[in-house]
Amino acid sequence: MVIYLDNAATTSVDNQVIETMVRVMQEHSENPSGLYAPAIATKQVMDKARGIVAKGLGCSSNEVFFTASGTEANNLAILGAARGRKAWGNEIIASGFEHPSVEECLKALEEEGFLVHRVMPDADGSLSLDGFIEKVNGKTVLVTCMRVNNEVGTLTDCVALAKAGKAINRRTAVHVDGVQAFMKHPTVLDGSIDTFAVSAHKIHGPKGIGALYVRKGFHLKTVQYGGGQEQGLRSGTENVPGMAGFAKAVEIARGDREMLSRVEECKKVLLEGLLSIPGCVVNSPEEGSSFLLNVSFPGYRSETLLHALEQKGVLVSSGSACGHGERSHTLVAMNLPDARIDSALRFSFSSDTRVEEMPQVVEAMQAVIQQTERT
Repeated sequence: MVIYLDNAATTSVDNQVIETMVRVMQEHSENPSGLYAPAIATKQVMDKARGIVAKGLGCSSNEVFFTASGTEANNLAILGAARGRKAWGNEIIASGFEHPSVEECLKALEEEGFLVHRVMPDADGSLSLDGFIEKVNGKTVLVTCMRVNNEVGTLTDCVALAKAGKAINRRTAVHVDGVQAFMKHPTVLDGSIDTFAVSAHKIHGPKGIGALYVRKGFHLKTVQYGGGQEQGLRSGTENVPGMAGFAKAVEIARGDREMLSRVEECKKVLLEGLLSIPGCVVNSPEEGSSFLLNVSFPGYRSETLLHALEQKGVLVSSGSACGHGERSHTLVAMNLPDARIDSALRFSFSSDTRVEEMPQVVEAMQAVIQQTERT
């Protein structure tokens, strides 16, 4: 039996999602841009899916733009906001442990002449909102942050950040990478946040489909040209089955009222068990997301530990799935000792995770530590 605890990388696709997508592929294969009846019916499927995702976000349907991924949503928001405001400013503020889909955009913008200020997290993974606010000025075109950090689970009050930033410069755009938060940790889209990126495959939906909330009236310069789909913001023939699957995943998550309490119990039991193992150090902030737990076992190598756990049927990661096994840039940004960075493991949970599995994970971890030679 395999115990999967790498849900921050991706989740299994729910059977109801698969059934929905298969049905849409079979019954609605037409291009939704067509003018004949079957194409119009396909567009209605797309419109319904947009409305369901909008309910999950707590916004209007016309503020939801479908993308091919959370990565694309982040790219559209960051590049579009910055380039659309370069006539009057060139400064950007971001946290020092953003996801690569944000960080690589920032690096590209730096090459274009933008000045990026990075607010580094503390050693406990916490992030100071004051560190952001004190850098906002008349030339700040964009502030971007993660609602939930994908490696250690830091929770950021993005709404408070947005309101404080706009109080200094009302023209400053505020983007939030909400990929790890959507349908897990609520964010009130009350007009202070301008753009918010989400992805289906983090909530038991399909890969290859994401969405970007864009506040009504907010100016976002397009970075993808073509046939003008998605109100001209994101051209490309729509992935209607993916949209329908995304919507079904949102419906399932909205109906699971007990998910958060189950996940909280899983994390609590696992954390207590891991801390009983000599040498275990917690990297996640105490008030972090219930869906992520990052720990280290100094003296051991992450890769060695995770492969040993795999042999015992427990699947975890050493950091971001987009890091390709490289050292965690999040833990580096937290300025942790090399021994902790090189021995870190990330355990991440979903609605599929069961509390009765956690003692088995602890037992496997204890055995791995006992059987593995220190480096």
